[in-house]
Amino acid sequence: MLPLLSFAFSASATPGPNNIMMLSAAATHGLRRTLPQLAGVAIGFGVMVALVACGLGIPLAQSRLLQRMMQVAGAIWLTWLAWKIATAPVRGELRPARVLSFWSACAFQWINPKGWIMAVATTATFLPPGGNPLIFGPLFGLVFTLVSFPCVGSWGLVGASGGRLLQQPGRLRAFNVTLALLLITTVVAMLLE
Repeated sequence: MLPLLSFAFSASATPGPNNIMMLSAAATHGLRRTLPQLAGVAIGFGVMVALVACGLGIPLAQSRLLQRMMQVAGAIWLTWLAWKIATAPVRGELRPARVLSFWSACAFQWINPKGWIMAVATTATFLPPGGNPLIFGPLFGLVFTLVSFPCVGSWGLVGASGGRLLQQPGRLRAFNVTLALLLITTVVAMLLE
Protein backbone atom coordinates (compact mmCIF):
# COMPACT_ATOMS: atom_id res chain seq x y z
CA MET A 1 0.00 0.00 0.00
CA LEU A 2 2.85 2.43 0.78
CA PRO A 3 4.32 2.26 -2.77
CA LEU A 4 0.83 2.84 -4.22
CA LEU A 5 0.29 5.85 -1.94
CA SER A 6 3.71 7.20 -2.91
CA PHE A 7 2.95 6.78 -6.60
CA ALA A 8 -0.49 8.38 -6.21
CA PHE A 9 1.05 11.31 -4.36
CA SER A 10 3.74 11.93 -6.97
CA ALA A 11 1.24 11.58 -9.82
CA SER A 12 -1.26 13.94 -8.18
CA ALA A 13 1.13 16.56 -6.81
CA THR A 14 3.38 17.12 -9.83
CA PRO A 15 2.55 19.71 -12.51
CA GLY A 16 0.00 18.68 -15.09
CA PRO A 17 -3.21 19.95 -16.67
CA ASN A 18 -5.38 19.40 -13.56
CA ASN A 19 -2.99 21.27 -11.27
CA ILE A 20 -2.38 24.13 -13.70
CA MET A 21 -6.14 24.55 -14.20
CA MET A 22 -6.68 24.53 -10.42
CA LEU A 23 -3.90 27.06 -9.84
CA SER A 24 -5.31 29.43 -12.44
CA ALA A 25 -8.93 29.07 -11.35
CA ALA A 26 -8.14 29.65 -7.67
CA ALA A 27 -5.94 32.66 -8.47
CA THR A 28 -8.72 34.20 -10.55
CA HIS A 29 -11.83 33.17 -8.58
CA GLY A 30 -10.65 32.19 -5.10
CA LEU A 31 -10.53 28.77 -3.51
CA ARG A 32 -14.18 28.52 -2.45
CA ARG A 33 -15.52 28.95 -6.01
CA THR A 34 -13.12 26.28 -7.31
CA LEU A 35 -14.13 23.56 -4.83
CA PRO A 36 -16.51 21.89 -7.34
CA GLN A 37 -13.64 21.77 -9.84
CA LEU A 38 -11.37 20.20 -7.18
CA ALA A 39 -14.00 17.58 -6.36
CA GLY A 40 -14.52 16.85 -10.06
CA VAL A 41 -10.80 16.31 -10.61
CA ALA A 42 -10.33 14.07 -7.56
CA ILE A 43 -13.48 11.98 -8.00
CA GLY A 44 -13.34 11.91 -11.80
CA PHE A 45 -9.73 10.77 -11.81
CA GLY A 46 -10.38 8.15 -9.11
CA VAL A 47 -13.28 6.72 -11.11
CA MET A 48 -11.16 6.67 -14.26
CA VAL A 49 -8.30 4.85 -12.49
CA ALA A 50 -10.76 2.29 -11.12
CA LEU A 51 -12.36 1.66 -14.51
CA VAL A 52 -9.01 1.45 -16.30
CA ALA A 53 -7.77 -1.06 -13.72
CA CYS A 54 -10.97 -3.08 -14.14
CA GLY A 55 -10.16 -3.53 -17.83
CA LEU A 56 -11.35 -0.43 -19.65
CA GLY A 57 -7.75 0.56 -20.37
CA ILE A 58 -6.96 -2.65 -22.30
CA PRO A 59 -8.33 -1.44 -25.67
CA LEU A 60 -6.44 1.83 -25.28
CA ALA A 61 -3.19 0.07 -24.41
CA GLN A 62 -3.53 -2.21 -27.45
CA SER A 63 -4.60 0.34 -30.09
CA ARG A 64 -2.15 2.95 -31.30
CA LEU A 65 -4.96 4.59 -33.33
CA LEU A 66 -7.15 4.93 -30.24
CA GLN A 67 -4.20 6.36 -28.29
CA ARG A 68 -3.56 8.92 -31.01
CA MET A 69 -7.25 9.88 -31.15
CA MET A 70 -7.20 10.45 -27.38
CA GLN A 71 -4.04 12.55 -27.73
CA VAL A 72 -5.61 14.72 -30.42
CA ALA A 73 -8.84 15.16 -28.44
CA GLY A 74 -6.80 16.06 -25.35
CA ALA A 75 -4.65 18.48 -27.36
CA ILE A 76 -7.70 20.25 -28.78
CA TRP A 77 -9.35 20.54 -25.38
CA LEU A 78 -6.16 21.72 -23.65
CA THR A 79 -5.55 24.31 -26.39
CA TRP A 80 -9.10 25.62 -25.98
CA LEU A 81 -8.60 25.65 -22.20
CA ALA A 82 -5.29 27.51 -22.55
CA TRP A 83 -7.12 30.14 -24.61
CA LYS A 84 -9.86 30.41 -21.97
CA ILE A 85 -7.27 30.80 -19.19
CA ALA A 86 -5.27 33.41 -21.11
CA THR A 87 -8.39 35.45 -21.91
CA ALA A 88 -10.23 34.84 -18.61
CA PRO A 89 -11.79 37.97 -17.16
CA VAL A 90 -9.80 39.42 -14.29
CA ARG A 91 -11.06 41.42 -11.37
CA GLY A 92 -12.46 44.75 -12.47
CA GLU A 93 -13.55 43.59 -15.93
CA LEU A 94 -17.24 43.57 -16.78
CA ARG A 95 -17.56 40.07 -18.24
CA PRO A 96 -18.78 37.46 -15.72
CA ALA A 97 -16.14 34.85 -14.88
CA ARG A 98 -16.88 31.12 -14.99
CA VAL A 99 -15.23 28.26 -13.14
CA LEU A 100 -14.94 24.70 -14.41
CA SER A 101 -17.92 22.75 -13.03
CA PHE A 102 -17.77 19.44 -11.17
CA TRP A 103 -19.01 17.51 -14.20
CA SER A 104 -16.69 19.29 -16.62
CA ALA A 105 -13.70 18.51 -14.41
CA CYS A 106 -14.83 14.85 -14.19
CA ALA A 107 -15.28 14.60 -17.94
CA PHE A 108 -11.88 16.19 -18.61
CA GLN A 109 -10.15 13.23 -16.97
CA TRP A 110 -11.10 11.05 -19.94
CA ILE A 111 -9.03 13.17 -22.33
CA ASN A 112 -6.32 14.21 -19.86
CA PRO A 113 -3.10 12.74 -21.31
CA LYS A 114 -1.28 12.70 -17.96
CA GLY A 115 -4.32 11.06 -16.38
CA TRP A 116 -4.33 8.21 -18.88
CA ILE A 117 -0.62 7.63 -18.47
CA MET A 118 -0.99 7.48 -14.69
CA ALA A 119 -4.06 5.23 -14.80
CA VAL A 120 -2.43 2.72 -17.16
CA ALA A 121 0.86 2.86 -15.22
CA THR A 122 -0.98 2.23 -11.96
CA THR A 123 -2.66 -0.86 -13.37
CA ALA A 124 0.54 -2.19 -14.95
CA THR A 125 2.61 -1.59 -11.83
CA PHE A 126 0.31 -2.40 -8.94
CA LEU A 127 -2.15 -5.03 -10.17
CA PRO A 128 -0.59 -8.26 -8.88
CA PRO A 129 -0.31 -11.20 -11.30
CA GLY A 130 -3.54 -13.13 -11.05
CA GLY A 131 -5.08 -10.34 -8.94
CA ASN A 132 -8.77 -9.67 -9.39
CA PRO A 133 -9.13 -6.33 -11.19
CA LEU A 134 -12.67 -5.96 -9.84
CA ILE A 135 -11.20 -5.83 -6.33
CA PHE A 136 -8.02 -3.90 -7.01
CA GLY A 137 -9.56 -1.39 -9.46
CA PRO A 138 -11.90 0.23 -6.92
CA LEU A 139 -9.09 0.20 -4.34
CA PHE A 140 -6.77 2.04 -6.75
CA GLY A 141 -9.54 4.52 -7.54
CA LEU A 142 -10.22 5.18 -3.85
CA VAL A 143 -6.53 5.75 -3.13
CA PHE A 144 -6.19 8.22 -6.01
CA THR A 145 -9.38 10.06 -5.02
CA LEU A 146 -8.25 10.46 -1.41
CA VAL A 147 -4.73 11.52 -2.39
CA SER A 148 -5.89 13.88 -5.16
CA PHE A 149 -7.99 16.06 -2.86
CA PRO A 150 -5.06 17.41 -0.80
CA CYS A 151 -2.55 17.35 -3.68
CA VAL A 152 -4.67 19.22 -6.23
CA GLY A 153 -6.16 21.29 -3.42
CA SER A 154 -2.69 22.50 -2.46
CA TRP A 155 -2.32 23.93 -6.00
CA GLY A 156 -5.62 25.70 -5.39
CA LEU A 157 -4.32 27.11 -2.09
CA VAL A 158 -1.20 28.40 -3.82
CA GLY A 159 -3.36 29.93 -6.55
CA ALA A 160 -5.70 31.57 -4.05
CA SER A 161 -2.75 32.95 -2.06
CA GLY A 162 -1.13 34.17 -5.26
CA GLY A 163 -4.43 35.68 -6.30
CA ARG A 164 -4.22 37.98 -3.29
CA LEU A 165 -0.81 39.11 -4.52
CA LEU A 166 -2.18 39.58 -8.03
CA GLN A 167 -4.81 42.18 -7.18
CA GLN A 168 -3.85 44.35 -10.15
CA PRO A 169 -5.62 43.16 -13.31
CA GLY A 170 -2.42 43.44 -15.39
CA ARG A 171 -0.51 41.11 -13.04
CA LEU A 172 -3.32 38.57 -12.98
CA ARG A 173 -3.58 38.70 -16.77
CA ALA A 174 0.20 38.04 -17.08
CA PHE A 175 -0.12 35.15 -14.60
CA ASN A 176 -2.98 33.59 -16.58
CA VAL A 177 -1.11 33.97 -19.88
CA THR A 178 1.94 32.26 -18.32
CA LEU A 179 -0.22 29.35 -17.15
CA ALA A 180 -1.83 29.12 -20.58
CA LEU A 181 1.62 28.88 -22.16
CA LEU A 182 2.48 26.07 -19.72
CA LEU A 183 -0.62 24.19 -20.88
CA ILE A 184 0.40 24.70 -24.52
CA THR A 185 3.83 23.30 -23.64
CA THR A 186 2.04 20.22 -22.27
CA VAL A 187 0.13 19.90 -25.56
CA VAL A 188 3.28 20.15 -27.67
CA ALA A 189 5.14 17.61 -25.51
CA MET A 190 2.18 15.22 -25.68
CA LEU A 191 1.92 15.44 -29.47
CA LEU A 192 5.66 14.89 -29.94
CA GLU A 193 5.58 11.59 -27.99
